[in-house]
Amino acid sequence: MSPDQNPSCVFCRIIGGDEMVSVLYESDEVIAFLDVQPLHRGHVLVVPKRHYKNLFYVPEALAARTFAVARRILPGLRRATGSRAINLFSPNGAHGGQDVFHFHLHLIPVPEGAPFPLQLPDPSASVPSRSELDVMAARINQCIHQERDLEILEEVARGR
Repeated sequence: MSPDQNPSCVFCRIIGGDEMVSVLYESDEVIAFLDVQPLHRGHVLVVPKRHYKNLFYVPEALAARTFAVARRILPGLRRATGSRAINLFSPNGAHGGQDVFHFHLHLIPVPEGAPFPLQLPDPSASVPSRSELDVMAARINQCIHQERDLEILEEVARGR
């Protein structure tokens, strides 16, 4: 097993050849295969080969390549399954439903008339006021800038 992999991770074992899967795509960096517990027929997982706990830790370029692979698979997946919709889902953290702690994307075909467990918007959710939305947007933007400032400080500290 590569030093970039975690022996206790099922996806790393798949990547290492220790588990059997039906592979749809494979490169040096990304692999896509059918989920062995599909929500619907044709459910695909797209996974970077290097082990990263979730999207918060994946380098931006590798995340972009992972999404690009997903995008390339979509048209063939739609045609093969006859689904008019395919949902892209990525759980990031246990509270968000992540159960395999290796970043991955789910491509889930949704057959016509089939229910999908995550329905947005939630019909029971309240609708926030414009001012509540504006306050939240300002808070998020402030935190984004603080994170960028921290990244710059860390790079300066490393001498870059």
